[in-house]
Amino acid sequence: MARIYIGCSLTQASEGFVRKVESLKAHLRAEGHEVADFLGLVAGTPVDVYETDIHKRVAECEVLVAICDLPSIGLGWEIGTAVEKYHKPVLAVAHKDAKISRLPIGADCERNPNYWFRRYENLNSVARLVSEFLKEISAKAI
Repeated sequence: MARIYIGCSLTQASEGFVRKVESLKAHLRAEGHEVADFLGLVAGTPVDVYETDIHKRVAECEVLVAICDLPSIGLGWEIGTAVEKYHKPVLAVAHKDAKISRLPIGADCERNPNYWFRRYENLNSVARLVSEFLKEISAKAI
């Protein structure tokens, strides 16, 4: 089982979206994964958020799952740090109808073999994508 950090926009997210992400996290925990909690929008200072998200969550996770549906400078920073600095496996996902930047889509290339970008129908299906991604990166490690 893996230590997973799920990153997403919290600033732009509706309460319903956050509930769905929390449901995904609960599902992954039920499968035996260790999934980090969000610091959130009100806990801590901006420095606490930076230190926690970048130097704890991203640095210590085994896999970053980035939900790219909503604009987020913070999530972009987390993805870039995970891919470029720590060389972590990153699964970036977006809803099939979400309009997102082309950069995270284009990063799914030979230069970044441990990075996937995938579209999903609903957040419940992301757990399946996480399982497929973990199998793929595990097979590459052998």
